[in-house]
Amino acid sequence: MERSIHFYIVALDTFMVLVLQNENNTMFNQYDWLKARVDIVIPAFNEEKRIEPVIKSIVSFIEENKPEWRLIIALDGDDRTEEIISKYMKMYNFIFISRSNSRSGKGSAIKRTANLVDSDFVILMDADGAISFSTIVNYIRKGISSDITIFSRYLNSENNIPLHRMIISRGFNMLLKIILGIDINDTQSGYKIIKTDLFRDALKNVSVTNTFFDVDLLYHLKKNGVTSEEIPTKYNHSEGSKFNPITEVIGQGVSLLAFRIRHSRIYKHIPPQMEKLYYAIFLYI
Repeated sequence: MERSIHFYIVALDTFMVLVLQNENNTMFNQYDWLKARVDIVIPAFNEEKRIEPVIKSIVSFIEENKPEWRLIIALDGDDRTEEIISKYMKMYNFIFISRSNSRSGKGSAIKRTANLVDSDFVILMDADGAISFSTIVNYIRKGISSDITIFSRYLNSENNIPLHRMIISRGFNMLLKIILGIDINDTQSGYKIIKTDLFRDALKNVSVTNTFFDVDLLYHLKKNGVTSEEIPTKYNHSEGSKFNPITEVIGQGVSLLAFRIRHSRIYKHIPPQMEKLYYAIFLYI
């Protein structure tokens, strides 16, 4: 009888340890996810026509649930975007701007926030609202156990993505897998959740300033051994997109070549003038 009781006690203890370990390995679980400190980072260049609904959805969530979450907008450009953001900043003390006086590129805009983020996790979002904030929150509610979560457009076959964009993206993604070994289906997704300490560490090594930034960030995160997962996500194509097939193909192609050279043994033989020329031409493409 005593042996049976001892067996059940040991079994119960083992079960509880496993449960606790599982909870500790979960970034957000369904019981404490609102207690985590989160910074939402959005790069924005001349987004006066698209950014306000995104801000409203984030403000509505934070006001209703009262989590310790902040919104940081990395702003470039010269349209009314700053005016729109300032209107909300006057009403809510959890909204901040990181401003550049000139167009610096998506990568530079996000890198400016490295000294501003002060949280457990960072949510990266685009200003276009192509993936709704409620979609991100609903997924967080279920619990996330990876270091980085990528909300993928191309894993959801129901998404209505323009054919030319699909062809360019899938071709580019194949090259990334072959040349850089990044086994992620939507490397260009602007919607991610990352542990802040890993985000900061990766940014120290990120050198790309244009839209190739997402690849550079993932490359260094993977190099640091992070765990990742991709989530099939409903994507609403934005008609106000600045996507240009010609400049995108040229810019991303040259950036991929330059990135591969930079992380190879021949980089030390590249003349400084060529590197300066690359950044001058492809600063924000």
